[in-house]
Amino acid sequence: MSKKRITSLIVGALLSATAHSATVYVSDIQFVAIREGLDNSTRAVERGLKSGTPLEVLEQNNGYTKVRTPSGNEGWVADYFLSEDMVTRDQLSTLQSRLSRNAESRTELANTLKVSQQKIQELNSTNSSLNDENDALKQQLQDAAELSAKAQAIVSQNEDVSYQIATLKQQASTAIAQAEKLQDTTEQKWFMIGGATLLGGLLLGILLPMLRRKKTGTGSWS
Repeated sequence: MSKKRITSLIVGALLSATAHSATVYVSDIQFVAIREGLDNSTRAVERGLKSGTPLEVLEQNNGYTKVRTPSGNEGWVADYFLSEDMVTRDQLSTLQSRLSRNAESRTELANTLKVSQQKIQELNSTNSSLNDENDALKQQLQDAAELSAKAQAIVSQNEDVSYQIATLKQQASTAIAQAEKLQDTTEQKWFMIGGATLLGGLLLGILLPMLRRKKTGTGSWS
């Protein structure tokens, strides 16, 4: 085998390997047929491929490319029917789709921004309400502290009053005991006075008749 033949095979193999990873499109011609051989006179494997149809490249040879159609058929088609880029109509459609998606994305972003702004306003309102509640709680805490101080003062005063009441009760008990003792002493004095008076009366009752008798006797003797 000559070096030229070997070189041709190597180049063909490289081209074939490169072609396997490529994709071509049917050009702007309306319909294209895929044929069995490298000639437009061979039998058509598949007809009516529209422009823009993607074809998988399998092999390239002498101005023809072997491709696989989306339906799975394999055949040859002339290179001038193919394009490495999408046809203008499909490119325009793709661009329109992208523009439509971009417009939808902008609309979604605008809606998201609007919702975010509303949430920010709600958060600001909530924050303001929380600040008001915080101020109210601080005031309530201050009032509670003042009330607690007043209650503590009242408790302290009550303790003083309780002590004073206990002292007064003790003093009253002492006074009552002294009064009872004094009453007992007074009753004893009155009892003694009464006894002495009674005794004196008895003595007078005895002595007076005796004195009268003695006086009468003395008078008769004279």
